[in-house]
Amino acid sequence: MKQKIAGGLVADIDVHTQETLLAAWRAGDSGARDALFDLLYVELRKISANLLRSEGDISLTAGDLVNEAVMRVIGTQKLSLNDKAHFLSLAALTMRRVLTDRARKNNAAKRHHYAVTLATEMVDVPDQVDSWQLDDALQRLAAIDADRAKIVEMRYYGGMTIEQIAAATGQSESTVKRGWRVSRAWLLEALG
Repeated sequence: MKQKIAGGLVADIDVHTQETLLAAWRAGDSGARDALFDLLYVELRKISANLLRSEGDISLTAGDLVNEAVMRVIGTQKLSLNDKAHFLSLAALTMRRVLTDRARKNNAAKRHHYAVTLATEMVDVPDQVDSWQLDDALQRLAAIDADRAKIVEMRYYGGMTIEQIAAATGQSESTVKRGWRVSRAWLLEALG
């Protein structure tokens, strides 16, 4: 696949290169980590932009959110990434945590809640959901079934397809589809 990287260069980036960079990063090579972030920056910005579109009045840009999430991921002591899909999932979840932490901090100071719009392109999903309500529902779902909560997070926050989630979690596509249907129904009930 061709992808634009730092400095405006266009390079052929194949899956093997990404896997090599992931392996080198896991082994402690910070240069490989930085190269991987450069290669995937465009995709990270897309995820960030989707998340920010779903937020109400917020002062973060897509680039700011990516940078904050990257700093948190870099600070993770034990990083176990299998592939690109797993990395993007981790980045999306980290961005969600950044937004949730900011919302909690702002709400603690202002004592009111903001509604967020979920940009999920999924049917039967309420358009406006309180960010605290959504986070609370996901935490309750995680306590019941952590795998299903991860599926929801990957779909809502990461914008990942069933196929990408299956690859990231090592589950079959049919298992992910079933988990998504059950989780979505549970979440709609919890948010209703």
